[in-house]
Amino acid sequence: MANMPNQIFNIQLNKNKRNFECSENDSILEGGLRHGLAMRYECSNGTCGACVAKLVNGDIKQIKHHDFSLSEEQKNQGDFLMCCNAPASDVALELELIGDVKSIAIQNIETKVKKVNFINDDLAIITLRTPRSKTLQFMAGQDVELSFKGNTSRYPLASCPCHGMELEFHIRNLPEDAFATALFIKKIKSKSIIELEGPKGIFILKETSTRPMVFIAWDSGFAPIRSLVEHAFSLEMSNPVNFYWAYPADEQSPYLENHAKSWQVIMEDYTYTPIACEFDRSSKNDCHKVAKQIFEALDLEIINQSDLYISAPAEVLIYLGELLLENGLNESQLIASPI
Repeated sequence: MANMPNQIFNIQLNKNKRNFECSENDSILEGGLRHGLAMRYECSNGTCGACVAKLVNGDIKQIKHHDFSLSEEQKNQGDFLMCCNAPASDVALELELIGDVKSIAIQNIETKVKKVNFINDDLAIITLRTPRSKTLQFMAGQDVELSFKGNTSRYPLASCPCHGMELEFHIRNLPEDAFATALFIKKIKSKSIIELEGPKGIFILKETSTRPMVFIAWDSGFAPIRSLVEHAFSLEMSNPVNFYWAYPADEQSPYLENHAKSWQVIMEDYTYTPIACEFDRSSKNDCHKVAKQIFEALDLEIINQSDLYISAPAEVLIYLGELLLENGLNESQLIASPI
């Protein structure tokens, strides 16, 4: 007998006026995170009780054992753990979503290196895995501090929050960065223990905005931009997206250009533009000149009607921001993060 296809049910969040679809074989927590909803959770395995929600209407089924005990009062009022239950019909729920970065507590987590991919002698992509009992809760675009044997540095997350157990970082080999030095001399390797503190920062998506979205990244400023763009996709936002990626003119292309191009397949209205600039990643760059090079590559007609997200060095941000504001951009539409 052929396997029956999984049934897909509609999950309605009454208080938040949000809907998403969830398979009968996935937990409601997994379904919500996959659709970009900022749900509260920590362990995702029924230990902590942070993902409690109230069933208002419909039926659910338990798909995983949980050690966390709900009180009789909670059970009577329809409370359940989203990480251990799947929908058995269309359901309506009540739960508190994370509203802003201020409502996310700073977390301290002992993570383990899953893999390190050296793109070249100058750039590494490192993936950290959190324990199942302590998954990082964060919003797309935020950053964290990573520590290895007393060497601490702050990096933006390149991951979408829907993958809270596996965290990706893009790290340049800078001599003033002790954590990066430990990584590039191979002291940090697979299964190394990395202490994480975070999340921090307010470089986050305007989820309710209907304006087009423009993203500008300088080199490895692509990391938080990737987090934001993939979060927007998981939210099924229909806003047009334009992505500009500035990179050194003496290199053939940005380091993950194929990934940036691949977004054309999953987003209906997406444009990617690489910008070859005269910079070498040193602190001696003519930031005013680079900012002007980026500015001259932009379509101001699109920029001035969009929410604009920029991830670049502080000096480049200052000069580029001045040029944009002088040429019609409203300050409220500019969201920026220095790297």
